[in-house]
Amino acid sequence: MSLESWELDGDHYCLHATYVNSDAAWFFELSEARGGGVMPGAAAVTVVAHDAEIGRLPYVFFDGSQELPFEVLSEFVTRVTRSLRDVDGSGHGT
Repeated sequence: MSLESWELDGDHYCLHATYVNSDAAWFFELSEARGGGVMPGAAAVTVVAHDAEIGRLPYVFFDGSQELPFEVLSEFVTRVTRSLRDVDGSGHGT
């Protein structure tokens, strides 16, 4: 599990990444941060990336009740893409 946070125009956002063994997948969640920017809130966007041997491409869920600046979504995609490049075929970070 890892947690990254960043700030944009005074608002704080989180990327929460968790590997779930039973799903053989990484779950990457984007949320507005709580607690002064250190705790994730409710996920606005979730990317699910299964291990390579599962044979599924990553897919995305959106919470239709939340709005985020496009720049925040772009930063999230950049960070998730970087994380996926760092993951080997076993689904665990290299």
